[in-house]
Amino acid sequence: MEGQIQLISMDLIDRPVKIAREVIDPERVRELAESIREVGLLEPVLIRPSNGRYEMVAGDRRYLAHKLLNFKEIKAIVKELDDHETIVIRGIENLQRVNLTPSEEGRVYLLLREEGGLSTRDISKKTGKAFGTIDRYLNLARCPEDIRKAVDLKQVSLNVLEILQEIEDPEAFGYHWKQAVYNGISATVARLWVDDYLKSKEGTYYGDDGNPPQSNIEIEVKPIFLTCEVCHSPIEIKKVRNLVACPECIKKVRHQ
Repeated sequence: MEGQIQLISMDLIDRPVKIAREVIDPERVRELAESIREVGLLEPVLIRPSNGRYEMVAGDRRYLAHKLLNFKEIKAIVKELDDHETIVIRGIENLQRVNLTPSEEGRVYLLLREEGGLSTRDISKKTGKAFGTIDRYLNLARCPEDIRKAVDLKQVSLNVLEILQEIEDPEAFGYHWKQAVYNGISATVARLWVDDYLKSKEGTYYGDDGNPPQSNIEIEVKPIFLTCEVCHSPIEIKKVRNLVACPECIKKVRHQ
């Protein structure tokens, strides 16, 4: 009966050990439960045999909605699947969910790469996502948690992160990253910061003792830019008032 729709006891089904989403929105589960109560389950879940029981492969939210409704059975397709096939199916399903955060999406791609054994080309074929998009989210997934969280909360855009990552020195990157999170900079401002850092790096020479040589050369004081909160263009920090805005935008705000 493999591949056919069956009624399976809810008590015989186990949820996945690894669940891609850290949090499943209970409100969406409740909405799905109400829909199932009204019109029934339109798409059966996919499960695989596991030690005399069944393991959920695809349809975890549908399963949770049935539990919420206290249903004893659920429509399911039972299929023999190995771990590799299971990981790929779960990954594809997770990418079809709404409201995935950037780091959640990145973790799905990372799972497909590391445990599903798929190349970027394979993932692209199965998901329809462009190579560049997959690589960008893979890069985010490999970042420390605080960086992923800042991108998820939209404190810093993925584009700004990628620009700042051109700063190879960990301390310098950490400093600029904290400033970016605090000030909510644009990609234009991030590029100014990085260009300034790279120019400073190119002009630094070290002696045999690892220390910079003494010099009478006067160091140029470079302007520091933030992002205007009105037009999003760069503005020198010394010109900033309570509102982070360029002079033209301040005039517009005052006359509104």
